[in-house]
Amino acid sequence: MYLMRQIGARGVYGNPELPDFMVFLNWKELPWYWTGFDQFWFAALMVMLVPGLLAFVFGFFAFRSRVTGVYLSIITQAMTYALLLAFFRNDMGFGGNNGLTDFKDILGFSIQADATRAGLFAVSCIALALGVLLVGWITRSKLGKLMIAVRDAESRTRFIGWRPEYVKLFAFTVSAVMAGIAGALYVPQVGIINPGEFSPVNSIEIVVWAAVGGRGTLIGPVIGALLVNYGKTVFTAVAPEFWLFLLGGLFVFVTLLLPRGIVGTIDHGWDAFRAGRRAKEAEKGETAGAVPNPAE
Repeated sequence: MYLMRQIGARGVYGNPELPDFMVFLNWKELPWYWTGFDQFWFAALMVMLVPGLLAFVFGFFAFRSRVTGVYLSIITQAMTYALLLAFFRNDMGFGGNNGLTDFKDILGFSIQADATRAGLFAVSCIALALGVLLVGWITRSKLGKLMIAVRDAESRTRFIGWRPEYVKLFAFTVSAVMAGIAGALYVPQVGIINPGEFSPVNSIEIVVWAAVGGRGTLIGPVIGALLVNYGKTVFTAVAPEFWLFLLGGLFVFVTLLLPRGIVGTIDHGWDAFRAGRRAKEAEKGETAGAVPNPAE
């Protein structure tokens, strides 16, 4: 919305206040929820506040009702699909089927300029690194230990006095804020955003990233995202009619042969190697201690 407000009179219809799609649909004024989005600081705040608030409200009622597992997946996907249908409507004020596009500037810099694109890419890398560091700090904290306890034994954690729904609500809200930041960096780099991004397929693809890279690891989903998207690029060029089947085959291959994912398998192998090495060293120590001393 901030990017659309920056177009101003440079749009097709030359209206300094209304985006082109609103002029085309005979809108007379901006909707109230577009107010303030001509300011970057306000848009940046909303990037974190809106998804965080939505996740908090949704998660509060879902986790309070003890909705877990596949049922939570179903209702989150249902909510996403409902938003997809809602944003397809022209009267929602977000461009309908065509979405928002034809962006010009961000903070006064042309989005089409190579320097701006390089800067956005660098900011994305920095945001990714900060996100990994933040999640790593959380998982190493006392709260992180509690999150692991809820994941592995939610009922037992509840019986010893903790409230698992609040722990899950915290994780759900933080992940929504991080997703909002990722989306804000994604849109100016691809140049368009439409309701199709609400498709459940995108949620499933993120699960594939985590499965390929390694569930329960910090760097695994990052590696999985890079590999899956690289495979998508290669498969669409080599076999455009069958790339979905090839990508699905890759996922099945990794799931069957590397159930821990790439990083998880490497970590497990390294732990097994170190355990074996320690066992051999302990065995050598016991053998050396059993050798009789000639001086006795």
